[in-house]
Parts: sequence; C-alpha cells; structure tokens
Amino acid sequence: MLDRYALNWSVKKTPLLLPSGGDSGFFGIVREDTQKTFTTCKDSYIPFQNSELAEMLIRISEKTGYGLHSGGSFNGGGKVFLQLESPNKIANIGENRDKVNGYLTGLNSHDGSTSLKWGETNITISCRNTFMAAVRALKQTARHTASIHARVEDAIKTLTGVVTEEKNLFERFIKLSSAPVTRGHIASIVKDITEIDVLNESNNKEASTYARNRATELLTAINSEMNQKGQTLWGLFSGVTKYTSHIMPTPDRENARLESIYTGTGFSINNAAFAKLSASLN
Repeated sequence: MLDRYALNWSVKKTPLLLPSGGDSGFFGIVREDTQKTFTTCKDSYIPFQNSELAEMLIRISEKTGYGLHSGGSFNGGGKVFLQLESPNKIANIGENRDKVNGYLTGLNSHDGSTSLKWGETNITISCRNTFMAAVRALKQTARHTASIHARVEDAIKTLTGVVTEEKNLFERFIKLSSAPVTRGHIASIVKDITEIDVLNESNNKEASTYARNRATELLTAINSEMNQKGQTLWGLFSGVTKYTSHIMPTPDRENARLESIYTGTGFSINNAAFAKLSASLN
C-alpha cells in the first residue's frame, strides 16, 4: 500500500544544535529519504509514521469491511492521507441523475499542522468534483501513545460518527437538489468567494482584475453545472465544487489542488458555501 501511494518512507527526529554546538532542546522532523525538514518539535513529540497509518487502515478495513481506496501526500510529504470506501452513496441526484460516492479519509501531518484526524470526502462521479466536508467527528484525533489495538478501536468509533454525519450530509444534498436557485443565492455565493457584487456593478469600482477574473470563472462554472444538474441549490453548490476542483488557481506543486480541497482555501470555500446554502433550506 505504501509503495502504491508513494508513502513508503519514514520521518525521524534530528537534534537541532545552537551555533555554539550546544543542545537547543529542539528537534527537526526530517523525511529520511529526501532529507526535507518539515517542522521543529520538543523531545516529547512522537512522530506518527506512514507505516503506522497504513497498518491502522488495514486493520480498520478488516474489522469494518470498508475497502481501501486511495492515498497520497501533499507538499513533499508534509501531510499524508489514506482513504477507505464509505458504505454511503447517492444515485440519481439532480437532473442528470448523477452519483455521489463517499470516502472516509485519514489525514496526518509531519509538518505540525494537525494530528491524525478523520473526515468525509465525496466525489460527484460525472464531473469529479470533490468536497471534503467539515464534519463534527473531525474533532476526535488519534492518540500517538496508544497501542495499535486502542488506536484502531478509537478510529472505528470516530469513523462510525463520520459515517452517520455523512448520511446527514447526503440527505442535505438531496434537499438541495430539489430547492430552486435564485439570482440572490448566486450573487451571495459569488460575493463571499470573490468579493464581486454581480447584482450591482457600481459596488465593484475598487475591485482588482484578479477578483473580476475569479468571479467570471466562478460564474462560468456555476452556469455549466446548473445546466447539467438543474437550476437548484445543488447545481449552484456543484458549480462551487467545480471551481475549487478544476479551475481556482493553486500553487505550482504536486497535488496542490487536492491539498487545497482537503486542508486549504478550497476546503474553506466549499464548506462555507455548503453551510450557507444548507441554512437557506430552513
């Protein structure tokens, strides 16, 4: 599994020395094969190796029956992830009768940005739009000091919560697919993401060319998705995830777009849009 997803490497704690040669009391977290330093830490920190994450996913898969799906890394290995197939799926959503598959994602970092956490990722099959949902179960993280058995049991409890949250998420997708969209909905989402007011051009006098270009790209994505999936809030939300999944500018590095959707700007945009559109259902 580690070879398949280019995760067959380890990190080590390397002592950091003062200019005088003395002990600084800090360590660098260093990727052993490339010697890339991700972050610094104190002696009490215990790295959670990729091999430990893989062993956990395999044992979880054996206990739950959820198949292993995918994996990879971001920013040279600063963050790594492995995924299981979720039992939750939607078929025949929207006017184009699309399918949405769910995945249970374990995300760990070697750059100090997060402890191991679990989340729900879904992909709309026709367009490969990806949405990493900020579910409540993400708050529970793995204990690095626990035994593998305890880690697996903790993870299964967390994933049970994620699967339940995912069912609720998919129910809201279905409700969005039957809720008519308005110009106000579209304008509100575009302004949130780009700060461009598409209903009143006079409010955009100070807007940058960059912001205007992003608004044009976002509106194009929204119109494209609504033409396929229907003039609904689901079509609007799909336009947002199309923009973050395929169009929005990202750094020039491997897996940068997926990194944005999982942990960065794309994640924030998608979840803010989903929260606003979900709230409009009430």
